[in-house]
Amino acid sequence: MKVADGVFSYVWKGYFVNNANMFYFGEPLNILFDPGLKNYMDTRFGEMKSDGINPDDVRHVFNTHCHPDHFEGSLYYNEKNIPLAMHEDEIAFYNKLGPQFFQMFGMSFPGIDFQVILKEGTWEVSGVELQVYHTPGHSPGSICVYWKEKKALVCGDLVFEQSVGRVDFPGGDAKKLVESIKKISRLDIEILLPGHMNIITGADAIQKNFELIERYYFSML
Repeated sequence: MKVADGVFSYVWKGYFVNNANMFYFGEPLNILFDPGLKNYMDTRFGEMKSDGINPDDVRHVFNTHCHPDHFEGSLYYNEKNIPLAMHEDEIAFYNKLGPQFFQMFGMSFPGIDFQVILKEGTWEVSGVELQVYHTPGHSPGSICVYWKEKKALVCGDLVFEQSVGRVDFPGGDAKKLVESIKKISRLDIEILLPGHMNIITGADAIQKNFELIERYYFSML
C-alpha cells in the first residue's frame, strides 16, 4: 500500500502466522525493510507488484533486528547478492546467539553475510540522507530509520499502536527500551511504520501514541 510518495507499507494480516510488517522506500532509494519469513516472500512480492513495484528493483535490504519473523527472508536477497544492512551490535548478537535463537522457533539458522554494517548516524543512499538510530531494548542492536523529507520512521519492534516491543527474549532490556522510546519520541514523525500491527499516520496521532505508551507501559517495564 502506498502511504506517501516513495513510502510503501505491507502490513501482515495473517493472524495465525507471526510474520512482520514489511516496508519499502522507493526511487531513488529502493530499500526493503524487514523481508519477514521466507515462506511468505511470494505473497509480499505480489503485494509489491500490485503497487507497481518490481521486486527485482530492490537494491538494499535493511534489517531493524535479527528476530526470525523480521529477518529470515533476508536469505533470499543474500543469495541474489543484494547488500544487507544491520547494526553492528545486532550482527554480533546474531553471530553469537543466532543459532540458539532460531532453534527456539524450530527454524534452521541462515548463515548470512552483511555487506553494510550500520552505526547510529547519517547514512547516504543514492544521494538521499537517512538517519539511523540505535534503539536497543527489544534486542541489542535494534534500529530505527528516519527519512526526514517524508517524516517517515521505520521503527521495528520498538513501539506499536498502543503497545511496545517485548523484552523477555535473549538480549532484551526493559530500561534500554524505555530510553530508546524517549529518544525516538522527540522526532518530528508523520508516518510511523512499526514491525507489527497497524501503521500510524499524522503527527498528533503519533504523539498521542507515545504519550499513551509512557503513561501505561513505562511503569510495567
